[in-house]
Amino acid sequence: MVTLVAPLSDARRLQGSESPLRGSIVPEGYLLTTRYLRHAYVDDVDGCSPEEHRHPEHVVFWPERGTAAVEVEGVRHRLALGQGLWVPAGTAHTAARSAATTLAALHVLPHAWEAPIGEVRAVCVNPALRELLAYLSETGMPKQQRLRAQRVCLELIADEARPVIELPLPRDHRIAAIARAIMVDPGDGRSLDDWAWSASLSARTLARAFRAETGMTFSQWRTAARMSAAVRLLGDGIPVGIVARRVGYATISAFSAAFHRVMGRPPHRFLPGSADE
Repeated sequence: MVTLVAPLSDARRLQGSESPLRGSIVPEGYLLTTRYLRHAYVDDVDGCSPEEHRHPEHVVFWPERGTAAVEVEGVRHRLALGQGLWVPAGTAHTAARSAATTLAALHVLPHAWEAPIGEVRAVCVNPALRELLAYLSETGMPKQQRLRAQRVCLELIADEARPVIELPLPRDHRIAAIARAIMVDPGDGRSLDDWAWSASLSARTLARAFRAETGMTFSQWRTAARMSAAVRLLGDGIPVGIVARRVGYATISAFSAAFHRVMGRPPHRFLPGSADE
């Protein structure tokens, strides 16, 4: 089970939020349900969508293959295969919903989760858990047998050993366009001074805005954006050398060193078929 930090009550999460609260999609009498967001469902009005919303259940997101991203309370989390993101009940988030997405969502009723709730955090969604959830979603069985299998699923959710890339998204109009441009082209090598000139701002103003909005320096934020893009490209099976160039590094060694420093593992461990899956 997950050992999480100080819980935040559902009442506190649901108060003062402008994001709509969806209805429960867990069938009555059960503990959880899995939604694969590439599919359409009868009750999609209460499912996940690209618009900011909240659920009365806890949700664990993970990519079925490659990588996927979830935005939670203004922070984009890039997930690779095997990585999941725990989003407590009542927490505002957005999720991609299209035939091309690899994202899946496990909805868990609050009373079914016996461990402390804690905050948004990384969890491990290993092959055994993924296969069991897929089996449950496709196979009919007696209620008590299904409930036993669902309890096993809850026990398989474990702390994530690999870090998840968290990329705070600035809302300040002075830097939001710059951040979007870097996410579109993480290999853009323009300096802080270059960006300041193009935005008709001083470098000091730009630097302060990045620090205030994201809690990072411009350089730190750009590195996080580059690593987020690198994880996605590696998950698509693109060779390390090509990924290095696409995210702005002149040599594989420089990219590998930066990647290992941020992610705690070398880039090749994020390629499809690596032992970390």
